[in-house]
Amino acid sequence: MTEQNYAHHAHQPKLTYVAGAFTLIAMISVVAAWFLGWLWRDLGILSLSIAVAALVAISRLYIVRLQDRIILLEMKIRGAELLTPERETRLSHLRPKQVVALRFASDNELGDLLDKAVRENLSPDQIKREVKHWRPDLLRT
Repeated sequence: MTEQNYAHHAHQPKLTYVAGAFTLIAMISVVAAWFLGWLWRDLGILSLSIAVAALVAISRLYIVRLQDRIILLEMKIRGAELLTPERETRLSHLRPKQVVALRFASDNELGDLLDKAVRENLSPDQIKREVKHWRPDLLRT
């Protein structure tokens, strides 16, 4: 992502626009089917299906993104409680998905795993595989 500033800070939900466009097409097609024949009904059903699929995708995407933001905050708090200031700073060297993967590490292994993740630039999957004592996340959607 480029640096954010006032000129381009607003969120542009492209999938929402897609869903809205297909919903409009579906509504027009259903009305057209009443007046112009049932051939338009199939276009309406297809458009409505695409709109629903787009909205389901948006829902899942937003849920996961929101949970990741919450986990990042949780890990900052957890890091402040468990890590040295030097190690706490290392959390900022990781990509968000790497920090999200670290949440599974037990309190005792978090610091060492954090060091290894930064040093070796481990992927989120590699970080999870390195966890010896799993800290479950039973509230993830």
